[in-house]
Amino acid sequence: MIFLRTTCEFARTSTGVARYSTLLRSRSTATGRSFSSNHVEPKSQQQPPKSTNGSSISTHTHAPNALEKRMLVFTKRYKSIDEVPNFVSQEKMERVRNQVRIKIANYMMIATAIGCIIMVISGKKAQERGESVSQMNLDWHKEYNEKARAEYEAALAADAKKK
Repeated sequence: MIFLRTTCEFARTSTGVARYSTLLRSRSTATGRSFSSNHVEPKSQQQPPKSTNGSSISTHTHAPNALEKRMLVFTKRYKSIDEVPNFVSQEKMERVRNQVRIKIANYMMIATAIGCIIMVISGKKAQERGESVSQMNLDWHKEYNEKARAEYEAALAADAKKK
């Protein structure tokens, strides 16, 4: 109850209205819905003015580097790297990055599935040959113990020669 009362008092103040509407706006952009029908936009966050020819000032503000140019060609926005302009819009680059992330994730899932299928086939062939991990482990321990025993006997023989 105290929280509700302080929230209402906070919303009634003039700076509180601006802060509250900013909070509502940030929540509405996160969920895609608007929580207030008559929301007040602060002057500091208004849209930039339009230029004289009718287009926005910030239409082509991102200068893509070599990797981003390759991504633009990979997502088929342009036919070749030479055709990519020096400046593209930030929204276009964000969309391209998201598409590249999705494509790479899909390729990795396909590669993982193919790798799993290959490992299953390989395991079945090894089973037919009579190979198993436990048998390989026993063979390795046998070789290791024989080698250690041979080194121990060689060390005893070297000590006996010294005396």
